[in-house]
Amino acid sequence: MPGKDILVVIDSAAAAARLLGPAAVLARRFDGRLTGFFATGLPAATSFGDLASGAQLVDAFMAAQRDEAVRVEAAFRQELGRLQLTGDWLWREADLTESVTTVGRLYDLVVLAQPDPDAESPVPQMLPDDLVLALGRPVLMIPYAGEFTTFDHVLIAWNGTREAARALHDAMFVIERADAVTVIEVEAPSNADALPNPATAEIVAALKRRGIEAAAESTVTDGTPVADIILSRAADLTADLIVMGAYGHSRLRELVMGGTSRSIFREMTVPVLMSH
Repeated sequence: MPGKDILVVIDSAAAAARLLGPAAVLARRFDGRLTGFFATGLPAATSFGDLASGAQLVDAFMAAQRDEAVRVEAAFRQELGRLQLTGDWLWREADLTESVTTVGRLYDLVVLAQPDPDAESPVPQMLPDDLVLALGRPVLMIPYAGEFTTFDHVLIAWNGTREAARALHDAMFVIERADAVTVIEVEAPSNADALPNPATAEIVAALKRRGIEAAAESTVTDGTPVADIILSRAADLTADLIVMGAYGHSRLRELVMGGTSRSIFREMTVPVLMSH
């Protein structure tokens, strides 16, 4: 059976080592191949003043981004050498989100960094929620702070939606090799009469049929945001990967009310594998 084909989206030379650490773990464990990817991005139309000077500024912007592509590729190849891995390199002179979406659809897994809210960037940062919605492939998001090189305890956030089912099966290659697996479902107070929730127990039974031992949890929220509960349990369990579906509610509701997946994107403390 062929190994996993993993695309690692690297937006700066400084991010190469942090992203390749966890990607290398997956590549070694699943006989995978890594491909580094950089897109220059395009300047916002409102970033430059009058038309007379705009063309020169655009040329300077693109030249700087091409230089950054060279630096990112060098950092990627240097880190591959240090890790004693082989890999490929791609770069595109195009919009970041659009190019990652187009290229990423051809890979088994797309690895990228959580946007750093304090980082300065010459191009608008890629919005992970837009990417997950458009990509059609699982996305492994690595927090912008910390080092993550293990996937031994997987926490599966389950809510019975299509997105949750997609994420569960997309992450099965990691779940099957984990030392510990916990399935958690966060219930509203009106559903507090069943612990663990039957749906959660059924997931555990399905995993057991695959030879995977897992524990079931059902937690009743007292009004605490679901994202906070999931992240808190991940910390309590020392889980090093969260698996969850993206956008279990309608897109309109997410835009108006925020939503669990968007909160996880902002506040994650461990890697998160999401699918839509």
